[in-house]
Amino acid sequence: MHTTNERYESNLIPVEETIDLLCKDFDAVCDDTLERYRECNELPPYYDEEKFKKGQQFYHKHVYGMFFGKLLGLLAVISTPTITNILVFTNMSSKPLTAYKRYLATVFHMCVWYDNDFKPGSKLWRSINAVKSLHNSASKRSCAVKGYRILQKDMGITQFGFMGFAILRPEHVGIHNASRDELESFIHLWRVIGYIIGIDDKYNICRDTLEETREICNGLINNILLKNLKTPTKNYLMLADALVNGMWSMQPFLEINTFRAYLHRLLSINNNNSNEFPNIPLTITQRVLLLFITVYIFCMQFNAVRISSNYVQYMAFWLMEHFPFLALYKYGYENSFVSINVERKKKRG
Repeated sequence: MHTTNERYESNLIPVEETIDLLCKDFDAVCDDTLERYRECNELPPYYDEEKFKKGQQFYHKHVYGMFFGKLLGLLAVISTPTITNILVFTNMSSKPLTAYKRYLATVFHMCVWYDNDFKPGSKLWRSINAVKSLHNSASKRSCAVKGYRILQKDMGITQFGFMGFAILRPEHVGIHNASRDELESFIHLWRVIGYIIGIDDKYNICRDTLEETREICNGLINNILLKNLKTPTKNYLMLADALVNGMWSMQPFLEINTFRAYLHRLLSINNNNSNEFPNIPLTITQRVLLLFITVYIFCMQFNAVRISSNYVQYMAFWLMEHFPFLALYKYGYENSFVSINVERKKKRG
């Protein structure tokens, strides 16, 4: 039996207004200075257990494509100036080593979210509360020193990093032949996670329907991400390099210029903006890698390729937890193992 928030009052607004808020609202915060953030300890009334589990199943069906899409999504959203400011201030994502630890912890939390039941007190719930605690601490410290906090719009934009390309450009990240039911179940999963993590309905980019969610995602690309990535800042380039090189220990095919070039191509679909991105000079090796990625993602439509790729991704997750040999080579023993510590504490006596 799941407990839902009977006091819940929806703040849903039209899609166009949500896009406008995500672009312009620099006032609404997402930390424990907000009452709703502190009291968000129950599932929303719209939570559908069957739909949530279908969303989890969809992730596992396309785990390789999902991970690829999430890396591209994160590479895009960290270009948002208010997000960049927080990441630079915390200094936990600015170097390959710190980025490795931060983003690998994020991967481990994400695995918990896709593998467990969603109910108060569950491992999934404890994981989300741990993430909220980290966000809240970063927001407080940043406010004390720099005067800015983590914003609702930042969290809404960050949602795109985890699910945007899987919904908007699925075939281009290796998710082929997805049904409407699968996509809407995945949207529901992230709508619920967004709610529990503290995102107000007005800023939650996941809606009831596929069309509404895609419209918001397109709005983010056209009004925020394209603008940021056409004129990348030095801080963004530093964070992007740290992200890609940090996650190299999990995915050795990652290479910053190739990955940025693929991201620009992805964002340019249906936008005719390919000529407006800054030129990224690619070596012959990088061009070959870009071609290989393109062909490989196309081949993910074949079950044999998809299933074998999924096994490779699961093996990568296991290795990163138990024997991260590339990280051991790159960072040494003391820096290679990452733990998120969300197991239930045993009672003494």
